[in-house]
Amino acid sequence: MKRIQFFLLIFCLILSGCGKRYTNNNGNEEVSSVMDAKSDILSMFREAGLEDYSETFQRMIKPSIRLITERESEKKSKVGQTKLGGQPDLPPNIEWPYWKQYPMSFIAQINLQEMPIIQTDNDIYPTRGIIYFFYTANPEAAYEEGDYDNNPETSKVLFYDGEIKNLVRTRPPKELSNELQFFSARVAPRLEWTVPDSESFEVNEVLGLSWGDEDNEKYWKVFQENFSNKYKEGHTSEFHVGMNRLFGHHDPVQGEHMGEGWRLLLQIDSEDSTNMDWDDTGRVYFWVKDIDLKKLRFDGVTTIREGS
Repeated sequence: MKRIQFFLLIFCLILSGCGKRYTNNNGNEEVSSVMDAKSDILSMFREAGLEDYSETFQRMIKPSIRLITERESEKKSKVGQTKLGGQPDLPPNIEWPYWKQYPMSFIAQINLQEMPIIQTDNDIYPTRGIIYFFYTANPEAAYEEGDYDNNPETSKVLFYDGEIKNLVRTRPPKELSNELQFFSARVAPRLEWTVPDSESFEVNEVLGLSWGDEDNEKYWKVFQENFSNKYKEGHTSEFHVGMNRLFGHHDPVQGEHMGEGWRLLLQIDSEDSTNMDWDDTGRVYFWVKDIDLKKLRFDGVTTIREGS
């Protein structure tokens, strides 16, 4: 019964985004009214008693692309389309990535031309090419290798900006066990606003709202809670709702954050649709440096995994 209720909830979330339109690279959609919500979020921030910080905070309200997933067989998915799990569509000259003796699991391929355009005054996001995400998901590597945690070499992010017709659907190595090969899931992208968590570098260091301060309590007890209830669909659900997202601020499980100059590239949640389970409904975060993202360089991406 819980599984049925879960899928009904996901179906409702997808339907709730149907009226929210955005501009994407093929020009078939209109500019999203979601972008107009930024002023409402700033008003919510001021009403929480944080008016003195509003000028700095308004630059921290960042758009994100929520990735709503639905399981889809490999046979139905088109080569080069955005998807989580399954088998990647790689250029023929790309070898499957390993960390040490461990073949990495394929996590996602994001075709940026299928994503909403979310350029803002403060940020410029890439709008072309395909980004591929691989990660060493093997529990033996995670628990037995002393240099596993926060090691940028345990993940691999690749970028391709060529013709789709040149891509080849690629099977994983035989050494990669079935439980580390995730279900293929199609993606419905939806634009959302995000704000930094109360324990983040942006709130603690840039705004100067240190943990335990009265204004910090206003941020997380009043503003952040009100924001999440209104703008983070699935936040109030009694069931676990997957929060996969591209760009924006991450949704922390245990409160770990990267510092200045880093931004979220991709957040992957535990979900039935992909059969991904990161340490009991945890999440995996791919972080990239600002300067590297502008140059479309992904060799320095660092991955953090948090379990609940």
